[in-house]
Amino acid sequence: MTEVRVNEVGDMVLTEAAAMRALAQPVRLALMDQLTRQGAATTDELGSAVDVSTDEAAEHLGELAAVGLVRAIDDGWEACGRGLFFEIPEDGPVDVQEAARALSSAMLLSYEHVPREWVEDTEPALDVDWARSAGLFNAGMWLTAAELRKVQEDLETLLMPYLQRTGPTEDARRVRMLAYFLPPTTDS
Repeated sequence: MTEVRVNEVGDMVLTEAAAMRALAQPVRLALMDQLTRQGAATTDELGSAVDVSTDEAAEHLGELAAVGLVRAIDDGWEACGRGLFFEIPEDGPVDVQEAARALSSAMLLSYEHVPREWVEDTEPALDVDWARSAGLFNAGMWLTAAELRKVQEDLETLLMPYLQRTGPTEDARRVRMLAYFLPPTTDS
């Protein structure tokens, strides 16, 4: 089994094409999301959560285990880290660049339903204080590719104290934060 490095915030650092390709498959990405967000679970629970048979879930979990992203435990499976971190490398093997791009696209598309479901199911039930804290940051700006990467790094640094929490504090809730960085194909 391959071992994946875990960074200071507990994210699995993906640098190998095989791990990225394994996760770029929608069912495996959904299984990983379940394990990193909900914690350890049995094969039956995971299959049910992502709407596949137990046998299919076991096969996909085996693929994730083979690249070091999950491990079998006594009564099920657990992720080898709290989240994922990867970049499309500037230099390096083309297969790693292609795998990183495929994973990035798969991840963007796998979360497209989250805002709609939140608006329809969660927001109406929030008390006013939490509803006032929710929102969207939607800004257009002129940045170079290096500046955009720096913005992402700075955001990760800003969030580091919260990302490193191991459990809730008084009055804290587990908040889902989605950030999209979507440059156009031209500078128009």
